[in-house]
Amino acid sequence: MMLFWIITAVMIMAALLLLAPPLLLNRRSESLDRDQQNVVIARERLAELEAERDQGILDQAQFEKSKGELEQSLLLDLDQKGEERVETGSTGSGRLALAAVAVFVPALTLGLYAYLGTPELVEPINPALAEAHTTGGELPSVEQMMSALVERLEQNPEDAQGWYLLGRTNMALKEYANAVAAFEKVHQLVGDEPSLLLAWADAIAMNEQGNMLGKPAELIRKAVELVPDDTTALWLAGMVEAQAGDHQLAISYWERLAPQVQDDPQASARIAALISGSREKVERFGQKDAAVPETSTVETSAVVGKSVSVRVSLSSGLNGKVDPDEALFIYARALLGPKMPLAAARRKVRDLPLTLTLDDSGAMMPTMKISNFKQVIVGARVSRSGGAIAQSGDLNGEMAPVDVGADAIVDIVIDKVVP
Repeated sequence: MMLFWIITAVMIMAALLLLAPPLLLNRRSESLDRDQQNVVIARERLAELEAERDQGILDQAQFEKSKGELEQSLLLDLDQKGEERVETGSTGSGRLALAAVAVFVPALTLGLYAYLGTPELVEPINPALAEAHTTGGELPSVEQMMSALVERLEQNPEDAQGWYLLGRTNMALKEYANAVAAFEKVHQLVGDEPSLLLAWADAIAMNEQGNMLGKPAELIRKAVELVPDDTTALWLAGMVEAQAGDHQLAISYWERLAPQVQDDPQASARIAALISGSREKVERFGQKDAAVPETSTVETSAVVGKSVSVRVSLSSGLNGKVDPDEALFIYARALLGPKMPLAAARRKVRDLPLTLTLDDSGAMMPTMKISNFKQVIVGARVSRSGGAIAQSGDLNGEMAPVDVGADAIVDIVIDKVVP
């Protein structure tokens, strides 16, 4: 904001500087310059009269008469200019005019901007940021924002959008049970909204270790009936039917989906692999294979050999120096390139030591997955603030390079303090 007003002041000063010279010009000097010009002209005329007298064009009487008239005319002109100088008051009026301009130009400029412009954009008002600044200048942690959202929903339990946001946030934090409860509440408020049905089904399936049969299948099938061309609905519907053993029906969903994702090479390749895998099963088992209660083999095969297993522990020197409830982030990121995690998981310090697998299910973005890289950096970080972005004072440990798909478990020891 300060920079904006500095620039504004500089521009106004520049405008005043452009207007100042003509207003401060010494009018007395101008008048004197004109007087000097009149004298020069009179002298030239006198020289002409003298030449005419010498040449006999004028006699002495005529010369004296013309000379007298010339002198009288010059004196009269100088006397009139003197009166004008008294009336104009030299540069006083110029200074007065400049003072008026100095007052009215900024007033007029700022007034027009306030009326026609958008002064609120100079310093946008963000309630969340404003609250953060009033509480010490730091942005609230995810947990603090979650608590504020929960309090708001307690006061206004009919806020469907708030419940949906709570569900999506819990999904991002991998708190699947809480996400299921939030989406169920939204369903009570808004009914069978397709995007909600799909999000609810996804939360239930993730909470049940990927099992899409039962309630998730019911919700997804209903969503497909409501939006038969929705890409997410078709994708999940195919997964449901493949998991249920009806591979031919799964293929029909994915074939409807394929033209819609043809501009995305990775998605197209994934769909082609799913269709190919289901066709192999149709050839081997026939039209239907009912005995497929576990996660789809095709889905699992897509990440076999494309993961990293890690064992995370806390250095003995840091035991007793951390709170068991502090957030723990385990991540894998590219050895070279963007620092955004390719896969991540969130736990608590109390869960240490722990062993887990980082794969595409923990991808932050569809186009940035661990399966796309041969080597990665694997690390773990204790967040003192609870935020996903590293801050001074956090504790971490990393290992690099790590081969994606290696059989060995990577040991990560949290033993350093982020400066």
